[in-house]
Parts: sequence; structure tokens; C-alpha cells
Amino acid sequence: MSGWLLSSAAKESRTDDPAPTPKPKSTKKKDYSDTSDDGLESLGVNAVGGLFVLSLYATANAVIPERRTIIYTHNNGEEESITLLGHSEYFSDFPYQHDFGYMLMGDEWYGIGKYKSVRASVEYASDFSHLSRIGTKVLVEGNRRWGLDTQWDEYFESIPGGGTDQLTLGDINVTLRYFQGYHGQLRFGLGANILADTNGSEAGINFTGSYDAYLGKPWIWSSEFDLGKVGSADLFRFRTTVGVNWKHIEAYTGYQYTNIEGAELNGFVSGLRVWF
Repeated sequence: MSGWLLSSAAKESRTDDPAPTPKPKSTKKKDYSDTSDDGLESLGVNAVGGLFVLSLYATANAVIPERRTIIYTHNNGEEESITLLGHSEYFSDFPYQHDFGYMLMGDEWYGIGKYKSVRASVEYASDFSHLSRIGTKVLVEGNRRWGLDTQWDEYFESIPGGGTDQLTLGDINVTLRYFQGYHGQLRFGLGANILADTNGSEAGINFTGSYDAYLGKPWIWSSEFDLGKVGSADLFRFRTTVGVNWKHIEAYTGYQYTNIEGAELNGFVSGLRVWF
């Protein structure tokens, strides 16, 4: 599809389309001697159940606060006994502030690291043809692993024959870091997708995952996926970027793939990210 991509994506998401005609029920008798489908179904149920139990365990392990007492030495050399409730992880002011990664692991960083992290970015993307995009992203996280992630993209498409079509696609998710270390963090989240154009708006559920890897000063590799619905359409998005960081500023480039029920809104990305 070389043109009218935004109109196609918006049309696929509309929930007021007529429902499809139901297919007649099959009168074919079930062959009870064939148990392969039942075996596969049972295996699928067990796999989903196992993943659910593992997810509950990981979530509980991540969010249960830890109570502990540390000895903190002030700048004047005076020592103080302090009781902390939470997790012994902190954030640098910016990546590679301490010559490695971003997060600070352990209570030896108390008084040096921060309890929360904020990063915001603005970017431009293009398929070098008819489609372009201006995007913004914000991620706010705390040392108790919970966070809030949002991305908003404004798409512009040059329509054959003249004119420009426009579409807004955004999401907002509550996230949880399942893995964290000096050199990388992995998070998953759940939230909502929103699509809007001149004909109205649609919404749907979203599941997201992302990973940040600090490859070595000044390089940062970030990848993210979104999987969900927007209106009646399936949505899948994957992006990956490589950035160069200098103090609070990161310049990055990469690629973002977005598929809304077969309408592909893809493009090469370049942008700036600010770490607070």
C-alpha cells in the first residue's frame, strides 16, 4: 500500500462497522478417537497457567518492600543510623555519570542516587516517500520498580493528487521493571491505545515491553514493543534505537515498525532524549 495508509488504518479501527455474518454451525460429528487437539489445548492451558504463576511470583518479588537499617556517613564525617523501607536501587542523574550504566545497585549509593527517573524525547521519522511522523515519549520510574510510560505520534501522509492526511496514535501504560542492573533494565506494562483523526477516535488495551542496554560510554541501545487493540483493529509496534549520550542529552537514531490491521506505518527515526 503506497498511499492512503492513514485512512486505511483509521478505517480498520472503527468499531461501528457491521458485524460479519455468522457462519453456520458444522453438523460434522466429533471424532472422539482423535485426542491430539485436546492434548494441544491442555498443553496450551498449562503453559498459560505456568506463565501466570511465574508472573505473579515476579511481580510479588518486585513490589514487596524491604526494610533495613544502614549506617550513613555525612559529608562532615558524622555517622547516622537510618532505617529504610523500599528497595536498594537508585538512579544516576544521567547515564554514565559514574562511568557505567544508569542504575545504582546497593545502599552504598544512598545519598548519591535519586529515587526517581524521568526521561523525555522528541523525534522525527520518515519512510522517505509519502509518510512522516513527529513523536514524543515520556517514561517516569521510581526505585520501587513501578513506572508510567506514554508515547504520542502524529502522522502525516501526502495524498496522491494533493493534500495531506493526518492521524494521531498514542498509548499510556503502567510499567514494572522485572530485571534491573548497572548495565540494563527490562520492563513490562499494561495500558491503553488511542487513535484519533478527523472522523473520531478509538481506544483499546495495550501490552508493552522494553529493554535498555548501556553498551559502554557513551552508547545506549533501547528497544520496545507494543501489542494490543485500537478499536476493532489489532495493533503491533516495534522500535529499536541506538543513541550517543552526553550528560543529560542523548541523540539517537533507529527504526519504528507499526502495523494496524495490515496498514504499515513505518519509518526511520532520529531524535533527542533528555534525562532528568
